[in-house]
Amino acid sequence: MSSSSKAMPVNSIVQAMGIYASKAISNKAKEDPSIADLSFGEPVFGPPDYAIDDIKHRNLSYETFLDSAKRYEGSQGSLGLRQAVSDWYRQRYALEVDPHTEIMITHGGVEAITLAMLAVTGEGDAIALADPSYMLYSRTIQLLSRQVAQVSRAAGGNEVANLLATQSIDKAKAFIINSPENPSGYVLSAEDWKSLAQFSNRNNTWIIHDEVYDTMTSGRSHTPAFGIEGLRDNTITINSFSKKFGLPGLRIGWMVAPKAVIELAKKIHDYMYLGVNIQYQAIAETLLRHPARDAWLTSSSQMVASRAEISRATLTSEFGFTWNREPHGAMFLFPNISGLYRSLPASYKAAAGTEGEAVAAFLLNERKVAVVPGCVYGKEGDSSVRMVLCTADSVFNSALERLSSTPLGV
Repeated sequence: MSSSSKAMPVNSIVQAMGIYASKAISNKAKEDPSIADLSFGEPVFGPPDYAIDDIKHRNLSYETFLDSAKRYEGSQGSLGLRQAVSDWYRQRYALEVDPHTEIMITHGGVEAITLAMLAVTGEGDAIALADPSYMLYSRTIQLLSRQVAQVSRAAGGNEVANLLATQSIDKAKAFIINSPENPSGYVLSAEDWKSLAQFSNRNNTWIIHDEVYDTMTSGRSHTPAFGIEGLRDNTITINSFSKKFGLPGLRIGWMVAPKAVIELAKKIHDYMYLGVNIQYQAIAETLLRHPARDAWLTSSSQMVASRAEISRATLTSEFGFTWNREPHGAMFLFPNISGLYRSLPASYKAAAGTEGEAVAAFLLNERKVAVVPGCVYGKEGDSSVRMVLCTADSVFNSALERLSSTPLGV
């Protein structure tokens, strides 16, 4: 190709967008086996041991493979899996969902989020996010040529209720709620949900509730948004098998929404994806249907909650960590690290834009612990870092030992 050739146009939105930060940090950590990687949410638990024999002998047989590989799945996904999802809500939350009209199977929770945005908003519409929030939301909003309406959410007991009482997002067509939340572990309170229902009905704003960490709570119970009074008809709920079952590579998720939204999502899905892997849907149904399911999920949730408690007791202000946000769920910690930042060598402070970035670089290089700077999740996270709690025991124990090895001033 001639060096004088003009560069062909590309997507300027994607070109200007930063890389997927936690994945990039994790990839760097994997290059050095001595690094204790607390940066990326790939659960060490899973697949559930209760389902291994069934998956091996039934779901992964050649006959099952051939049957699934030779045909396209229907737009809405496997009816058997949709019925299992319906039973999930009935058994866990005493909520009724119609598997024929209100449930759709997707390529993980990520596709469900994209479909939800496309189904209920148009180009240029504002979609509200709390700050901090999972970085994928804002990037997807931008990719879809919608407007990000990100508003600060101060730490406290009823964070979303306080946000709605003090800030205006009335023009947003949708509001994405992640509860239990990545990165902070926040779980919405009863007062939060009450305020959110009032806001949604007053402004005709859709609530997109990402509940992928629904089984991982401690101290505050989880409720799907469509089970809240006043939100049944205003909500799109997103869930998946990636986190709770420790199978992020399975790429199976689901959406619960009113019939009209499901019909639109099916149409979008056909044009973008055609169908979800049939064989993997069968594996997902095996996981949901097994009688040992709830006991296994409780065990993994207790492990994560125990690690959160141990971490908070260990990583005290003596080592530069404070906890203005108490984690109620999910599998992350989001401590404030201003104390640690103040003790850093000047070179780290000079090279970083935020306290979290400086501390993350210091911990990676000096302590051999990989974490994600909190600014990735919004300005409210500038003085925080995110740590995952779903690693192997050896990684978790090594990281905690290194993070608490040197008190400030020593």
